Amino acid sequence: MNDLLNPYQKNSLRVSLLMLEENLPRAKEWLDGREENGILYYRNLKISEETKQQATQRIQAALELIEKLSSEFELDREFQSAASILQGDLTINWANLVDTKSNKLRRYGQVHPELGDMLDTDIQNLAEIAFNLSTIFGRSKQEKP
Repeated sequence: MNDLLNPYQKNSLRVSLLMLEENLPRAKEWLDGREENGILYYRNLKISEETKQQATQRIQAALELIEKLSSEFELDREFQSAASILQGDLTINWANLVDTKSNKLRRYGQVHPELGDMLDTDIQNLAEIAFNLSTIFGRSKQEKP
């Protein structure tokens, strides 16, 4: 069945299935009671047992269909370096942090004259940490399993 899709269509199908597959384990963890407690966020999932069972069944069905389609269309299993993923995410974090310095916040309205003194040094430090971590992970070479 591999000849039913051209390479671009095959890649599009693979990426869509991959994105769904990556989200399903997180959903399953939350269904199993996982809670996340950060400094700026708290996440949990409170739903009825009946709804949990329905969701768990649908997650399993989705994984089975992903496996079926992957096999039928000979979709490649690709190694993804965790270091590369972290590098990319941290680079985005760095850029977002730089955009929250007081001079950049002007695009949202007038900035208090004392804001820069209170905010910019800490934001710069966080941005540097994010950039340094990105660099560290960028240097990391991971072998395929």
